[in-house]
Amino acid sequence: MNSMSQPSHIFIVGLARTGTTLTRTILDSSDRIGLGGEAMFFGDKRWLGLKPREGYRHKFAHVGDLKTDAGVRRIVDYIYSIRQDNYWSKIAKKVDRAEFMLKLLATDRSERALLDLAMSFYAGNKPIRGEKTPANLYAVRQLLEWFPQARIIHAFRDPRAVYISNKRKYEHRALPRTSTLARKTKLLFEFYATLDVALAWRHAIQLHREYQRDYPGQYTLSKFEDLVTQPEGTLQKLCKFLDIPFQQCMLDQLVVNSSFLPKRQQAGFDKAAVDRWRQYLHPMLNRWFIFWCKRQLVEFGYVL
Repeated sequence: MNSMSQPSHIFIVGLARTGTTLTRTILDSSDRIGLGGEAMFFGDKRWLGLKPREGYRHKFAHVGDLKTDAGVRRIVDYIYSIRQDNYWSKIAKKVDRAEFMLKLLATDRSERALLDLAMSFYAGNKPIRGEKTPANLYAVRQLLEWFPQARIIHAFRDPRAVYISNKRKYEHRALPRTSTLARKTKLLFEFYATLDVALAWRHAIQLHREYQRDYPGQYTLSKFEDLVTQPEGTLQKLCKFLDIPFQQCMLDQLVVNSSFLPKRQQAGFDKAAVDRWRQYLHPMLNRWFIFWCKRQLVEFGYVL
């Protein structure tokens, strides 16, 4: 593939809390790119005893067969019955059911076509479509098989910041029975949760190396720390990778998904997010991260 050709699709992937939402809102402000939120089409990988989370690809397959008209109707009915505020229910609110049905029936009735149709509604008249689902980090090969002219942006961040930013979700999510005992002792539970992040982060690096080797020109790593401290230079590099013009409006952002700041009440980029984890991470947990990730932390330029 010619690395300088403009992509048909853009997929933003990475661990949760690595800047995928910020990257999406930045690129979506371009007059050439229309990106939706999290389609969760392929599901998610889980660590330390948790079962993988099923994606909408599998849910739709349980509802109906795309190859039959009756199956398509059942799938469309299911999408238009979703009450949770998510990627699919938002499509149902903005697109007439009959229009969705007719357009889906006119495709080749594949899972790829269903996802592409959904992305087209979010893209509108913009020529480049796509979406951001962090868990698609594990589905990059499938995405590039389906969309050979696509580009992949892997959002990446210091794992200690990832943990602190995601800490509240760990405290409330369902966990294996063995770890619920650890929850009763706060620090012990945090050792469990930080190990979960460390293992996922190391695996993300392994995948990064594989994708970098196998998809030169189609895959790039984007560090959150560079994005918030050097936004213009970092965005210019991303635009060059995507073969799109850099636009000043990309820098006109509001903080939209911070765990520590009011939503949409701070303009610009939250530079303090780079080192904020140091205020909240127990020193013993920092040493625990270093034990598991020291070599990788140094390799990617993170201060121990």
